[in-house]
Amino acid sequence: MRLKIKTLRETLNFYNWKLRDKELTEKKRNEFLKAKKIVERIIWEKELSGEIEKHKKIIPYDHKAKAIFQDSKRGY
Repeated sequence: MRLKIKTLRETLNFYNWKLRDKELTEKKRNEFLKAKKIVERIIWEKELSGEIEKHKKIIPYDHKAKAIFQDSKRGY
């Protein structure tokens, strides 16, 4: 299973949010701290390896670009 950096950062934010809860028992707090350190390490390794976050962007239709392609020799 491949994890994305964005998902890992959201998980890290969740752990930070949970750790602010004052009603957590010491055992639960330690579990969240261990998990947080693991997630931070994974993010660090992914950034070090050069993995880039991929964002899906909607590219609007460009009428001017279509006109340029229609005038080309290929007839697009």
